[in-house]
Amino acid sequence: MNINDFVILPGSKSGTSVRLKAKTVRELQLEKVQLETENKEMEKKLQQLQSNMSREKEERRKSSAYHWKSGRVGPMTIQARVLSQGIENNKKV
Repeated sequence: MNINDFVILPGSKSGTSVRLKAKTVRELQLEKVQLETENKEMEKKLQQLQSNMSREKEERRKSSAYHWKSGRVGPMTIQARVLSQGIENNKKV
């Protein structure tokens, strides 16, 4: 008997162990390999996403010198009307 063939089950009395079947050990090893592979794939996808996002952020930064602080739709405020009229009057002059 090998000590690695035993595992303590949660919820059982302390010190109680159950012998694992060879099939179960193989299944656990296979699951471990699958999870490692999935983990590597997800890490690659995450790196690609991060590089794409940083590239897009850099492109946005270069393409525009300003950005909207808010995009509310509705009637213009009095302050905005005065400003727009002033701009129109400046164009006429």
